Amino acid sequence: MALIDKLVLDVDPLRTSREFRYIFTARVVSLFGLGFLVVAVPLQVYRLTGSTAQVAAVSAVLGVTTFAATFVGGVLADRYDRRRVIAVARGTAGVAFAVLALNAFLPDPKMWVVYVAAVIDGACGGISATALMAVTPSLLPREKMAAAGALMALTGDLGAMVGPALGGVVIAAGGVGVAYALAAFTTAVTTFCITRLPSLPPTHVADESPLRSVLSGFRYASGNRVIGGVLVCGFVTMLLAGWSVLVPEYATEVLGAGPSVVGLLYTAPAVGAVIGSLTSGWTGHLRRSGQVVFLLMAVSAAGLVGAGLTATVAVALLGLAAHGFGDALTDIVRYATVQKHTPDEYRGRIAAVWAAQVTAGASVGAVVAGAVAALVPISAALPAYGAVGLVITALLWATWRTLRRLDEGTSLERVA
Repeated sequence: MALIDKLVLDVDPLRTSREFRYIFTARVVSLFGLGFLVVAVPLQVYRLTGSTAQVAAVSAVLGVTTFAATFVGGVLADRYDRRRVIAVARGTAGVAFAVLALNAFLPDPKMWVVYVAAVIDGACGGISATALMAVTPSLLPREKMAAAGALMALTGDLGAMVGPALGGVVIAAGGVGVAYALAAFTTAVTTFCITRLPSLPPTHVADESPLRSVLSGFRYASGNRVIGGVLVCGFVTMLLAGWSVLVPEYATEVLGAGPSVVGLLYTAPAVGAVIGSLTSGWTGHLRRSGQVVFLLMAVSAAGLVGAGLTATVAVALLGLAAHGFGDALTDIVRYATVQKHTPDEYRGRIAAVWAAQVTAGASVGAVVAGAVAALVPISAALPAYGAVGLVITALLWATWRTLRRLDEGTSLERVA
């Protein structure tokens, strides 16, 4: 029974912290609303323009704006009341979604409205996500950071699985305008939940310009061997995030499979990630968290290798599920380690670096995966891609002594 308790997802943060319950509820509701947008925006753009390039352009505008806004959010979160920063950002995004709904109901919807809304959504999303990460350590004890990370990861994984599916049903029944209206409504609920939090100002505000503030955050991260090491490990997980671009050709040429199997291959990592989050209770009791980060990174990369070394669909699905499992647990342990070792006055800016990695991950990984596919046959591309991750993980383990020797039961000075 004790072993089961250690494995099962730790929900203590939800039981013990009213404020964390508000954040959790806000995130769950928000992710479902954003899931509607994932389907509605590209579908409307394609209907209006008949151009896949336009769909890609809107996506690129959203991604670039989000990436830039994460750093703005980091500065704001380290200067102003974090509750207010999140509430204003989400409230503004909700107005943009309402405008999208009104535009969609017009006889002749305008594309420029979609582009403006993409800029606003990207800016608000980058700012609010960064500030939200900076808030969590203020609400929970240090030993509950892994549990908080697991709960947040679970909401993201479930949102990615269920939100777009519900969005498709909503659009089929009522059109994209209804989906936009529901996204605006869920964002209003999210904003209300955030306003129920207490005031959450940073404990110390540096007297420096915004640009210097961003640079000082980078200097602190690079100078701290624990935080810097965790963020470098995050860069490796970024490199592995582009596996999805290999799937269509791999499924066709190696597995001899059709669209239904392609859908399952895309879903498998999310299933593994959910299993990882649900069995993450043990992550809250770690001492050698650095060693565990490296081990889980190896599991994630090895899953891609295993998926690519087979022509059997079932084995490929298991390999991709193992990749998602290792990736989710890696993020949970890294999240907890960063939160435990970041002083309050730097939390916003360190969260910005974290969020920027997440935002840029799929794009950077896609470039790396594409380069691998250009160098080797598709039958070898997926295992070669995973092998790159294994080699880099091994090199980091061998060279990053501080993270490898990190013991949460000792002081940083003893492992530095």
